[in-house]
This record gives sequence, C-alpha cells and structure tokens, in this order.
Amino acid sequence: MKMQDRVEQILSSKNWTFADLTNMSQLVKDFSEDIYGQLDAKEKLTMVWEEEIYRNAKSSNIQSFGNFFQMLVIEQIQIQVASTLQEQLLSANVNFSNNKNKEEIKNEVSEGSMGGKPSKKRKTDEAAHSEE
Repeated sequence: MKMQDRVEQILSSKNWTFADLTNMSQLVKDFSEDIYGQLDAKEKLTMVWEEEIYRNAKSSNIQSFGNFFQMLVIEQIQIQVASTLQEQLLSANVNFSNNKNKEEIKNEVSEGSMGGKPSKKRKTDEAAHSEE
C-alpha cells in the first residue's frame, strides 16, 4: 500500500474537527507513528535504503542502529505524510453546521404536522363532542 493511500485511510477513518487539524506538526507525528507501526521490516528498510548517512566523528552521541534506523524511517514517513496531508487538506470540504446541511435545516417539519394518527387528547368529531 502506498503512503498516500495509508494517509487517506487514516483521514477517512473518522470525522475530524477543525481543532484536530490545526496542529499540523502533531498530526504529522501521530500519523507517522501509526503508519510506522503498520509497516513491516522490509517496507521500512526499502524506504531508507538509499538515504545517505553521515557520521560525525566529533560527536560523542552514541546510539544503537535500531534507534537510528527508526528515527530515519519516521523522518521519511513524516515527509511523505506532511506532503499528502497538505494535498488532501487543500482540497477538503469544511462543514461548520454540525453535520446538517442547509437543506435539512430548511426542510425540518414538526412531528405533529406530519399527518397520521389523530391526537388522543382531542376527538376527531369535535362537533358531536361540543353538542353535548
């Protein structure tokens, strides 16, 4: 599955609020961590196989290959997620009316005016009732 498809799948998995989408860096981080968990080892390795690695001889920061590999993969995922999110959000529709469209709001009719069974409180033959 392509990265774009994975991002689109996460986006379509729920209804997002505007607040959910405002913190883009956190959104990219969350999506990337989710996608990282979905990838198998071969997909992760393929993603970073051609990346250039520089070792800073002056640096005393030592880390395991596993930590470095994970950081590199997540970085690549974040780049692709950010690009796909930007593309998707630029063409997204935003609904500010609590998921009711304007036609539904205009066409709301009270339940009592829908016809059907008469009210039990009033008899349908009111003339006969008032003659008593």
